[in-house]
Amino acid sequence: MSKIISIENLTLVLGGRTILDIPRLSFEEGDAISLMGPNGAGKSSLLMVMAALQEPTSGRLYYRGREYSEYSELSLHRKMAMVFQKPIMLDLSVMENAELGLKFRGVPRRVRLARIRPWLERLGVAHLEKSRARSLSGGEAQRVVLAQSLVLEPEVIFLDEPFSNLDKDIRQELMEQTGGLLKEHRITTVLVTHHSKEAQALSDTVYFMEDGRIVGFENMKEHCR
Repeated sequence: MSKIISIENLTLVLGGRTILDIPRLSFEEGDAISLMGPNGAGKSSLLMVMAALQEPTSGRLYYRGREYSEYSELSLHRKMAMVFQKPIMLDLSVMENAELGLKFRGVPRRVRLARIRPWLERLGVAHLEKSRARSLSGGEAQRVVLAQSLVLEPEVIFLDEPFSNLDKDIRQELMEQTGGLLKEHRITTVLVTHHSKEAQALSDTVYFMEDGRIVGFENMKEHCR
């Protein structure tokens, strides 16, 4: 299997403080990993750097063996999707929000709708396609954002604590549903979470972080035996 993302001698320094110091990290296509650690450990910063949304201070990042700098910013971003802790949507309908990424890519409306509706159905929000985004509950909004990301058919999806603001029952249901979809479509996944149950449900390997460094890891497949 090929390495999809690799990191060498990565540092991120902001305001004179070392946020990240990662000598080496890599994972393969189809892998699902989680980043865990206390607040301020650098989990979200590492996610942002890997997603090409934050420029590192030093080091090299590779995507499928080529340095990030060899790709145009647009072409690299089109291979990835990002889901944040708080759903980010415009004050439009569910369908209009879900189709934005495809619209920007020039996909015809008929094709957009044909691609989006199955994802809305699988995530249980197809009946809300005409509803305004601001009228949605937290769980509904996060389902729409996930559909908006998955419809782009990303090679890698980055999840920054996407379930942390949801009620326990909704979080469990959406976590299991999302995990099933990501595994079914073999989308490489990087998750930031504080919850071991989320890590176990959604990832193969958990990396533990402290003070911007990776201090250990756990193979969840072996843990579940």
